[in-house]
Amino acid sequence: MQSFRVVYLTPQKKKKKKILSATDKKELLGLLKKEGNLILKIENLSSSKESSGSFFNFIQKLNEKNVFGTTVKKVDVILFSRQLGSMIGAGLPLLRALNTLKKDEKNKEFRDAISSIATDVEGGMQLSAALAKFPKIFDSLFVNMIKSAEASGGLDVTLIRISEYIERLEDIKAKIKSATRYPTFVFSMVILSTLVILTFVIPKFKKIYEGMGAKLPTITRIVMGISDTLAHYFIPITLFVIIFIVLSGYLIKNYKKVRFIYHNFLLKIPKIGKIYEMGILVNVTKTFAILISAGIPILDAIELSKDIIKNEVYRASLERIYAKIEGGSPIYNAFLEEGSLYPSILIQMIGTGEETGALDEMLLKFNKFFDNEIEKFVEKISSMLEPILIVFIASIILVITLAIYMPIFSLGKVMMKGH
Repeated sequence: MQSFRVVYLTPQKKKKKKILSATDKKELLGLLKKEGNLILKIENLSSSKESSGSFFNFIQKLNEKNVFGTTVKKVDVILFSRQLGSMIGAGLPLLRALNTLKKDEKNKEFRDAISSIATDVEGGMQLSAALAKFPKIFDSLFVNMIKSAEASGGLDVTLIRISEYIERLEDIKAKIKSATRYPTFVFSMVILSTLVILTFVIPKFKKIYEGMGAKLPTITRIVMGISDTLAHYFIPITLFVIIFIVLSGYLIKNYKKVRFIYHNFLLKIPKIGKIYEMGILVNVTKTFAILISAGIPILDAIELSKDIIKNEVYRASLERIYAKIEGGSPIYNAFLEEGSLYPSILIQMIGTGEETGALDEMLLKFNKFFDNEIEKFVEKISSMLEPILIVFIASIILVITLAIYMPIFSLGKVMMKGH
């Protein structure tokens, strides 16, 4: 007899963790499935004891806890989902489709994951439970949609729908990044160039002017004062900036209240904050719609949508909406009471969808409309940012040029009067 640590869901949806004995894994799976349980994880304690103290096992445990990142890209998951859906739709058995994809996969981490999933499925585990063992690759939304498809049918359609969903979200992310990447790069280079001039160029001119003993213009004194501060306190200022960035990153990552303040600040940035907000709304509505269309209950769909969203302002909003709907409030009212976080057109569509029983269709319509709005807004912002950046760069160049050359003009006038 072998010992197994088992994690499973009962027919009443209660999560259980037990250590059970069986002759092998197949027998245990058969017993648990016979009782209507959904197996989430099985660990063979008998075999793991042999290597429990090894370095490999330690690394494996860390990996299971999602300590390390993943080499699997979203495009790999999109392709996997689409191909698996197409194969199942063409009549190929799930296990055979998984083994075929495993052979063709180039990424070792993903290939090993597919191999493990295929082994679990062959042993009697449901696909959703097998996928759930790899949270770095397949998030909770992916797993729950597969779980819903297993219960209601249409696994092939759901897989293709998931691939389209992930692909669309990646497109939105790419648009937002493209809108912010260029101005961020230009702004960073201008600041860096200015610091170099203030630290290394201005001090040389200062020595020249000090030797002449002339009274310097106000703008020159200000620029040279900034240059002196940077020269004398360069190391402390650099250390302060590094500590501030690292500490801010740590606080944002580990403290929800700090993260909320930071995310709220991002939403308030002129123009850029609007793009960020639009991206979140597209993400929320797309996720919400696809979950409802897959047959997942409203409250579960809101909970899963909240887990996908990274912005704490909208996560808190979805938590409040969840509590209101759970308390009996209509979906329309729950969103309406959140004020300016959700545009009126979205709230109206939610109301219409709730009344007609086509909430998912209304959300997808809004999503399509807002998707087009993002494209227009990104183009508009890009065209606006170029002249703003030009004015910003020109202003810095003008200030530094005046600071350097105005004393020369003053000295020239003094010398002319002397003659």
